[in-house]
Amino acid sequence: MRLLRVAAFLAGLALAGGFAAAILVAGEPKQVKNDIWLDEPKESQPPWWQRDLTDDVAERILKGIQKRDPAKAKQLLELRPKDPEKFKALLREQGQPELDQIIRERLDARRHERNTKFLEWLKANYPGEEQALSKLKEKDSQLYISEFDRLMKQYGYIFEADSSCPELGTVLKTDFEFKKRANDLVKQIRNEKADAKKQTLGMELQDIVAKRYDLIMRRKEIAYEQLLKKLDELQKQVRESKDEMGKLRDPKVKQENVRQRIQALTENKVRLKWD
Repeated sequence: MRLLRVAAFLAGLALAGGFAAAILVAGEPKQVKNDIWLDEPKESQPPWWQRDLTDDVAERILKGIQKRDPAKAKQLLELRPKDPEKFKALLREQGQPELDQIIRERLDARRHERNTKFLEWLKANYPGEEQALSKLKEKDSQLYISEFDRLMKQYGYIFEADSSCPELGTVLKTDFEFKKRANDLVKQIRNEKADAKKQTLGMELQDIVAKRYDLIMRRKEIAYEQLLKKLDELQKQVRESKDEMGKLRDPKVKQENVRQRIQALTENKVRLKWD
């Protein structure tokens, strides 16, 4: 718990102090390494649908509007070269059906990619399950979907872990098999009449549970190691942020940043005497 609080505290420091630094580079002409003005509020940036509105997407939306309302499409085409930003805003407003469809297609594509990777993983790790699923695909599509969902719920967390941390994936796969065996042993013990057989089954169950305990401990150790790694990264960010702020306090750095900002805002139309 202490480690989590420390990580959260350091994360707050990194966010507060992790702005891009602007430092002077030796030699002429003087240049700022990073632009401090990029730290202005994100609200000043265009929304994502304008930043990502490529020409191909715009053309697709225009074609959709053309089918629904040719007059609006004509107005948009006339506005496009005159006021690109207003064109994008109106295109987003009037092309909502097309944008919704594009978003659905992108989500479907990502889902399809994930499902494909899961099936490949399933075939490599649980070939029997994958073969049985493949047979259903040709016989009954609805049953195939239902069985796919069941397998995803059963193995999905192992698949995700295996993709990001192979060691954790191995631990989870082994633990999954131990859990199945433990459940089988419990059923056998409940149904067994002979005391000697129950004793044998009980000893095996004790061994399985002890092994599961060790696996659970390893899972926690892996999580702890990952947290330590993140903590090291946050500490590095804190040190870098402190150094950057020290450089930004240099009056010469401030002067150079202000000068370049004014030049950017006025396109060099205003010349000020700085010394």
